[in-house]
Amino acid sequence: AQGTPEESVELYQAGPALPLQYREVVHLFYYEDATTAEIARMLGKREATVRSLLFRARKCLKRELEA
Repeated sequence: AQGTPEESVELYQAGPALPLQYREVVHLFYYEDATTAEIARMLGKREATVRSLLFRARKCLKRELEA
């Protein structure tokens, strides 16, 4: 993941609050450095779906981190 170590810890701690489908794409994208195309292939989803899941996950994480 990118950012400061403190941001990484906050993100990691907020992660479990996400639904599984969001946690999955966030982990693959930020921690495994997979592209959205690679994630789509891994999960058997369309790339547009993966991008939507990432967008929604970021929104949820932002709410969690602001709380």
